[in-house]
Amino acid sequence: LLSPPHFEPRVPAAAGLLFGPRHRGIAPLADVYLPDRPGPHPSVVLVHGGGFMIGSRSMKPMRFLATRLAEAGFAAMTFDYRMMFRGGRLGESVTDVETALRWWREQVARFELDPARVTLMGLSAGASLTMLTAAQLPPAALDRVVGVFGVYDFSALQGRRAGLMRRWLFQSDDPETWRQRSPLAVTEKVPHRVLLIHGTGDVMVPAQHSRMLAARRRQLGLPVEDVYVAGAPHGFFNTARHQAAADEAVAATLRFLGPR
Repeated sequence: LLSPPHFEPRVPAAAGLLFGPRHRGIAPLADVYLPDRPGPHPSVVLVHGGGFMIGSRSMKPMRFLATRLAEAGFAAMTFDYRMMFRGGRLGESVTDVETALRWWREQVARFELDPARVTLMGLSAGASLTMLTAAQLPPAALDRVVGVFGVYDFSALQGRRAGLMRRWLFQSDDPETWRQRSPLAVTEKVPHRVLLIHGTGDVMVPAQHSRMLAARRRQLGLPVEDVYVAGAPHGFFNTARHQAAADEAVAATLRFLGPR
C-alpha cells in the first residue's frame, strides 16, 4: 500500500468534499472522479478496505478502481468512514457508508449522475460494509452491489487479531452474535444484482467466504454472480505483480455493470 502506484492515477474532479456531519474520529470527506464524456453518468460508490482499522479514500486500490471506472465512462466516488480506534465500530462504519451513499444520490444534478444506475462496491472489510449497508437500504437506493475479497461470515475469522477485531466491533465474545451480524446472515435483505469477486490464493480472507455467500443467495433465489481469479491473493489491486488479476477483476466488474 505504501509503494508508488503502478498506474497513472486520475486526478479527482472534486476532492475533500464534506458528505455528512462532522463527528469524533475520521472526518466524512469524499473525492469524486468523472469521465470525460457528458452525462448522465452511471456511477460506482467505492468503499475501501483495511480490516476495519486502516485505510482511506485515497489509498491505492481506491484510486486504481476510480481511475479505471472513469476511463470506462463511469463516475466514481471514494470516501472516508469511521473505523476501530478512530471514532467508530461496525455500526458507525455502516452509518457512514449509508450517509455517503445518500449524499451521492443528492449530487445527481451537480455531477450529472444517472439516479437509476448507482452501484455500491467494496473491497475486503469494505465489501462487508457494502453488503451490510445494502441490507438496510430501500431497494431503489441501489442498482447493483459488488464485493471483492470480502469477509462475509465474521464467525469464521481465526486468530488472536480476528478475535480482538470481533470483540471490538461487536462488543461481544459470543460467536452467535458475530454470525448474526455478518453479511451472510442478512443477505436475504439484499434483492439487488450482486457480483462477488475473490482470488483463489487468498489466505487472509479465503475464497470460501464468497462461495458461502453465493451459495446462500442461490438457495434463496436471489441474483448473484461469482468470479474466482485463479491464484490471486488478498488485495491484488495493490501491486504491478498482480496486474493480470486486477485486470481480470476490473473486466468482470465492467461486464456486470453493463454498457456505459
